[in-house]
Amino acid sequence: MSKHVKYKCIHEHSSDLALIINQLGYEDVHNWLMIASGIKKIDFIWNRFDKTDSKAWCRPSYEYDVAKGNISQLYINQLTVFNYVWGGFENLLTKRYSKSQNKKIGKINLCIKELDNLDELPIKDYDVFKERFFLMFNSCLKKNLIEYKKAIPKEEIKIIYNIRNKFAHGDLEFPEDTEYNSNFNNPIDLIKLIQASTRMVLFYIQSLVSITSKGDTVYSYLNNLFINIELDDYGDDLFPADFILNRVHFKYLQISDLKSGPDSMLSV
Repeated sequence: MSKHVKYKCIHEHSSDLALIINQLGYEDVHNWLMIASGIKKIDFIWNRFDKTDSKAWCRPSYEYDVAKGNISQLYINQLTVFNYVWGGFENLLTKRYSKSQNKKIGKINLCIKELDNLDELPIKDYDVFKERFFLMFNSCLKKNLIEYKKAIPKEEIKIIYNIRNKFAHGDLEFPEDTEYNSNFNNPIDLIKLIQASTRMVLFYIQSLVSITSKGDTVYSYLNNLFINIELDDYGDDLFPADFILNRVHFKYLQISDLKSGPDSMLSV
């Protein structure tokens, strides 16, 4: 694989993050992320139980079902992965904050407050992904693919929480092929928004674990996590947990990060 492939896909990202945080005592979060990483494709058929014989007697109806099924398949795949990653995030927050804190302030607000002292999340290229998220979100707003009635916050996790609640409460839009529903202009943008949301939730998990793991070390699996690292060059011993967590979404590491060896990374 060439070096121009900079970031892991969400499934691999989720799996590798699970591998690292499991060593730090987050077994339950690990389980949620491993399930998310293993979802290849949801077995789905639109109008599976066709009781009207529309597929046999009505070609337009059949073609609509095919189009609806194709776009729904893509959407359901992303929603399913998103919901398992969100489950891991909720599990982390529930155990991180007390019941009284959760009841009084709310888990998402507690998370935002904890990370508020940072200029940004301790994630390499986080700003790149945040910009992509807001591009997708604003595109979906303009195209009426999603509705957001509140003032748009700067914290993307608040928006993602709102999207998650729309799904949980049955308020989330389901896309249609543009040929059959002119209101859905570029429905793929809605699917990309769910995908971008999943990535950001993974970053929030990484960040919360990272800031409480300073000084901790993990078995790095260095030459397996990153495609440009040779075991003989750097070894595969214990590395600072925050160093790995802040970069686990990369396909390859910058060699400059490793030149001085793991001892120099304790303050990275």
